[in-house]
Amino acid sequence: MTIWAYGRRIPKIDKTAWIFPSADIIGKVFIGPNVYVGAGAVIRGDYGTIKIGEGTAVEENVTIHARMNDKCVIGKNVTIGHAAVLHNCIIEDNAVIGMNTVISDYSIVGNSAIIAEGAVVKSKSQIDANSIAAGIPAIKIGEVNEKQKKFWSLVKEIYQDLANDYPRKLKKVNDLI
Repeated sequence: MTIWAYGRRIPKIDKTAWIFPSADIIGKVFIGPNVYVGAGAVIRGDYGTIKIGEGTAVEENVTIHARMNDKCVIGKNVTIGHAAVLHNCIIEDNAVIGMNTVISDYSIVGNSAIIAEGAVVKSKSQIDANSIAAGIPAIKIGEVNEKQKKFWSLVKEIYQDLANDYPRKLKKVNDLI
């Protein structure tokens, strides 16, 4: 992993978090316990602040950034799908952000909400807790049910397990030859 200080803005990463070696963490970034950060992710707190809560999965190629003197806050046990872009927004606990989704400035995604793949949550939008939103722009299409909550709870456990397993099991193939 590449951890970069930007001036006095130095990342703080809990020792139980797993940051994939090809991810970039830059500036004022706070990463909590049991967080998984996948390959190619870029979390850039060069002039804004990024906070990622316990047990969150930041999958491969995700980009997270914040505006100058502002913040992007991601709660606990959030799943952020591959190649999503989160910019200066708030994602509350247990939310699911689909692959290739964009969450734009000053938007709030509520607790346990699910944002479908490829959706665009426009600037200053609010997605209520336990809502399912999809489309461009993202609009509410339903409510999260118990079966979906159980499924996403299992997915979150898988990524938390990966955060614990990767330090022991990940090996470069050329190191094994």
